[in-house]
Amino acid sequence: MTTVDNPPPTAADPAAPLPAPGPHRTSRWRRWRRPVVAALALLIAILVMVAIWYLRSRRPLSELPGLAEDRMPHYVFSLYGATHPLGVAVLPSGDRIYVTESDGDRVVRVYNRSGKEIGTLRPPPSSTGAAHIPVYVAINPATDDIYVSDRMAAAVHVYDAAGRYRRTFAPRGDLGAGWEPLGLAFDRDGRLYATDVRGGTHRVLVFGADGTLQRTLGLPNSLSFPNGVVVDGSGNIEVSDSNNGRVVVFDPAGKLLAAINRGVGDGDLGLPRGVTVDDKGRLYVVDTTNHAVRVYRVGDGTDPLPVYLGSFGQEGLLDGRFEYPNGIATDTRSRIYVTDRENNRVQVWSY
Repeated sequence: MTTVDNPPPTAADPAAPLPAPGPHRTSRWRRWRRPVVAALALLIAILVMVAIWYLRSRRPLSELPGLAEDRMPHYVFSLYGATHPLGVAVLPSGDRIYVTESDGDRVVRVYNRSGKEIGTLRPPPSSTGAAHIPVYVAINPATDDIYVSDRMAAAVHVYDAAGRYRRTFAPRGDLGAGWEPLGLAFDRDGRLYATDVRGGTHRVLVFGADGTLQRTLGLPNSLSFPNGVVVDGSGNIEVSDSNNGRVVVFDPAGKLLAAINRGVGDGDLGLPRGVTVDDKGRLYVVDTTNHAVRVYRVGDGTDPLPVYLGSFGQEGLLDGRFEYPNGIATDTRSRIYVTDRENNRVQVWSY
């Protein structure tokens, strides 16, 4: 009987074992294996060191020039409970928000950072029977005391950080026929700036930490119902000269440097009220009759005139719309607080 040998399996047969590598292939792999493994280990070590360096030394990405600066904030939420709110002040951390109420109970309502009302500041009993209307509020950075202007009582009431009434501010110096304080602000040294709208003498008064009148800003008849006031990072003072429809800029010595004027063009104003400056050097001006907030970059030593960046808000009842806004404040979390007077709320905006 004739036998036929089966042909040897080929590599195409999936069941067939692959031929063992020849000795030359084995020796080649052994020769390259150690350098390849060493190179991979070195690469991994370098990547780990780069990652550690990045995590330790990274910094926040800088804003793109000419783009992020022009970006306007967006609406976040609102605080309710104050009737016809006018003024607002905020701790730098945002943990306490103080809102003056010009109607209703006429108190200062206190909120936490989540918008929950946690207390009130009540005015002292009036010795003359005069009514109280709290208008603006400011926080003394040196003491954390809260100062509240009361136009009807022609006074500024002072409370401690716990909300207890301490005293009525007693100016030292010659105020002439008295004063009717309105806007309030402090500089980093604890000096108090107050806009005064008594009679025909409209001015800005500057008091030292001990209450002594140091100087007066504004020539006679140059200001008409000055309202909000703020001190920027360079020490210049921005004042909303409301009935003249402008914001004026004074240097620390009281010299008039520049003005943002009334008009209908970009950055022009209608009826400016509250003003504030954030830690990025942005100046915010509440334009009451235009139901918006104008945003500028504060001036510098070369040109003290603030540069217009944009605006946010418009007239209306919905979230993000205003009905005669008045006061404004910022915190270090890039949040902006605006009293929306006729909508009986304080709107919170953020970048």
